[in-house]
Amino acid sequence: MKKLIVSLISVLSLAFAANAQTLATTPDGKNPLTFSVDGKTLTAKLIGNATTGYSWTCKVDDESIVSKSSDQYVANESNGQVGVGGVHTFVFEGAKKGSTKITFTYKRPWETDGAGVRMLKVKYTGSKIKASEVKK
Repeated sequence: MKKLIVSLISVLSLAFAANAQTLATTPDGKNPLTFSVDGKTLTAKLIGNATTGYSWTCKVDDESIVSKSSDQYVANESNGQVGVGGVHTFVFEGAKKGSTKITFTYKRPWETDGAGVRMLKVKYTGSKIKASEVKK
């Protein structure tokens, strides 16, 4: 009986670990992050599912260069289904010339480590934002 319990705990731990590694991708294995730049504005969209307890947060390394002006999660149309995902949209505005990094973390509020991380390297020229995703 003791071996059975230990085996069950091991299997559940492996299943959870495998799930945690895949949370930062969409069901078809694609990156959940898309972003666009329009002059001094950067819009980042991340696919997620708030019904799981996970949500995207962001941290700007140097907020004097770009700052977050909007942060909104919108669930997909559910058609009566429970547990549908949605899109988390962050909008940033250029403030001062320079370079910084924005880190997006997919986690539950009580956790310190996230299940997924995406990063953008951002350069603001004073009139235009340039951004690229940092690949790990």
